[in-house]
Amino acid sequence: MKTKLLFLLVFAAFFLVSAQTLKLVSANTGEPLSNVSFFSAKGELYTTSDVEGLVQRDALLPVQESYILVHDSYTLATVSAKDLQVSTLKLNDRVTEIAPVVVSSKKARFMTVRGPFNVYLTVNKEFNVYADGIATYVYDSNTKKVKDLYIEQYRSFTRKNENEDRKKIASMVYTGFLKLPELERIGKMQEPKTNPKNKYKEVSNDDITMMQLNSAALQEKPFSIFGYSFYDFVYKSTVNFTKGSVNLRDFTGYNEQLAFKLKHKSEPDFHQMIKYATFIPQEIGFTDKPESNKVKLDPAKSSYSERYWEEVGFPNMQPVFSSFSGEGLHEGPNGGQHN
Repeated sequence: MKTKLLFLLVFAAFFLVSAQTLKLVSANTGEPLSNVSFFSAKGELYTTSDVEGLVQRDALLPVQESYILVHDSYTLATVSAKDLQVSTLKLNDRVTEIAPVVVSSKKARFMTVRGPFNVYLTVNKEFNVYADGIATYVYDSNTKKVKDLYIEQYRSFTRKNENEDRKKIASMVYTGFLKLPELERIGKMQEPKTNPKNKYKEVSNDDITMMQLNSAALQEKPFSIFGYSFYDFVYKSTVNFTKGSVNLRDFTGYNEQLAFKLKHKSEPDFHQMIKYATFIPQEIGFTDKPESNKVKLDPAKSSYSERYWEEVGFPNMQPVFSSFSGEGLHEGPNGGQHN
């Protein structure tokens, strides 16, 4: 036990005195690997890499004996703390066959963007709620503003906790975070790119351009209301387009993270809350009359008629968290007609 503790202390010291970032790259192409998640052996989600493949080392503290690296819902590797003593870590990433986005050429009043999504929240690095499904965003073809959003089908998973206490942040189940990203800024990416309040990064490879926007709030002083204190908000969104374009027709992917700290006034310490969301466009079309049939995302149940999560390219994180948490998260009963 003493040897193990000494081992962790030595590597913690290394993390603190070495370069602040670790870069992840593909061993196959040499390109940066973005959105790689670092899990502990217990399933705690520590951090994810940004568009440049960078990970902040202090986000990996306290140091673990090993980390499980997940990319595109697939486990890339299990690495030890010793493996992370490098400035650049090469990983054998899996080549994922992604179907091209199908674009209709007929223009109309509205543009529809259809595809799979997932959204989940961690509290102190542990999964709290999760949902995935198929959704369609409806944009005004002229203004590029989102006019509507409807969900076709979805699954919802929540942590079961019979001892919820509003004065104990970690005991709560936060179903209110199971909401899809609004994607309002996608149609006008030039505006947030030039906003001085945003930190902007851009990386291109042979096929796509990845644009990352970072913003922060309440960094110096918490905001308190109704007995709760909110602190240290950090928002990061990554938008992918066909290389060289910011046209909505060339939109190919979206990821976002919203991190903040929260505590009740009776608690001594803040709790780390992080919401993650992904949307992948698969069909882009035009219509003068969008569909009106909607399914409301009810966290207490699921609603699907087919096993959409088994489709190639679907961002299915459910096997990832279930491999760690076992019976920790439970799916709501399906209200659709499953074939």
